[in-house]
Amino acid sequence: MLKKPSKTIKCTTIKNKTIDVAVFKKLSMACAIAAVFSSTGHALELSATVGLDAEHSDNMTKQAVNEQSDLKTTVSASVNAEHSGDKVQVEANYSAARSTYQQDSYEDQTRVTGSGKLVYEQIEKQLIWTLENSRKNVIKNKTLNDVEDNREDRSISSVRADLIMHPSEVDSLSLSPSYTAIKYEDTDGQDSERIGASLSWDHALSKIDGFGAQVTYDDVTFDNDQFDYEYYLYTLSYQAQLSKLNYSIRVGVNESRRESADYSGQYINANASYELSSSAFTLNILQELTDTSRGSNNEGLSENSASFNEVDVFERASVELGYQNSNLCGTCDLNVSLMYEEETYEVLPRDNEELRANINFDYRLTRLISLSLGMQWQDVSFSSTGLAQSDYQSVSYRTGLNWQLAEKLSAGVYVAYEEREFDLQARDYDELKGGANVRYSFD
Repeated sequence: MLKKPSKTIKCTTIKNKTIDVAVFKKLSMACAIAAVFSSTGHALELSATVGLDAEHSDNMTKQAVNEQSDLKTTVSASVNAEHSGDKVQVEANYSAARSTYQQDSYEDQTRVTGSGKLVYEQIEKQLIWTLENSRKNVIKNKTLNDVEDNREDRSISSVRADLIMHPSEVDSLSLSPSYTAIKYEDTDGQDSERIGASLSWDHALSKIDGFGAQVTYDDVTFDNDQFDYEYYLYTLSYQAQLSKLNYSIRVGVNESRRESADYSGQYINANASYELSSSAFTLNILQELTDTSRGSNNEGLSENSASFNEVDVFERASVELGYQNSNLCGTCDLNVSLMYEEETYEVLPRDNEELRANINFDYRLTRLISLSLGMQWQDVSFSSTGLAQSDYQSVSYRTGLNWQLAEKLSAGVYVAYEEREFDLQARDYDELKGGANVRYSFD
């Protein structure tokens, strides 16, 4: 039986005129959804966190010369919502952060990131509606340093209807029309819309595995219609869920067609996870045609956008390998990831390769205090050489202490160091920074 919420949900008017209109709309929508669930007696689990961060850097702008130290202060708030009902499934996790700089090294910034998903089963196992949104803070231009002015928020919103038929107990046919809108905070010319549909057939071989086939079509449009194109995808798939090993593989071909030229390539999407005692291994492989607007669909480890007005189709290939151990020494957590990504553009001279490694280690000193250590190594190279596209390597280290001061109150301090070396040595820089933060959670 569905339970009524134990707490009253209140939404107040925000009087701060600096809040972005899109932010206000999302907060208003969250309040409206919360009100609907409250009035209908559905159980909606809500939690929130507010935080205050202070960070000082000796080279906030990451320059080789004329280094500028500054103090960055960030006020943040995040909201999590979850509901699981007979007809409706809701998952939402959004955060907003307002950053200011004491020495005005950058303009004040407001960032909103997160994701949300609503699934409505209008007709059981026959008609399902899915609404999704993701907002991610991405690097505008990979050739430039990772600083505040080289970042922006990218929003991807979609709605899809799944019309499902079951010709047999082990077969299903699905027709899924969809609409997707991609919006950028700053970059002009990269906003796009996609209207299309997919037709898929799935066949269960047993209770643990099955295979399928899918055809997808999308009509992709931009503000400048000379970049519009049609996208086609044809794939075969197989998936299995064993006791410790889960894996899926989807292979085929994809192509883009526009008035200027047609392009095609192989499509591979393979995922595997293996659990052994307290350890877990993951492997993700992807090769696909995409464009400068969609990029990696806000799903990759390495996220970048396109801070230029020309739209291009490119082939993106990536391999991600991960390892997690939640009980390495009884009080230790270890996370290791290795990623390789290659982007091959059809027209623009922006081909690049990236190799990245991450190691994070957490050690619980006491029940309330933990120590964290982290290291990241990155190697980026470009096929076109020049002042704007210089190959580089970077390494960064971070250590911190975290305290659970009370049941809902936590605090932390940290120190981090980054060094980046370019083939063009005049751009080399290093940065030392440290900070403190306080968090308070609401249930």
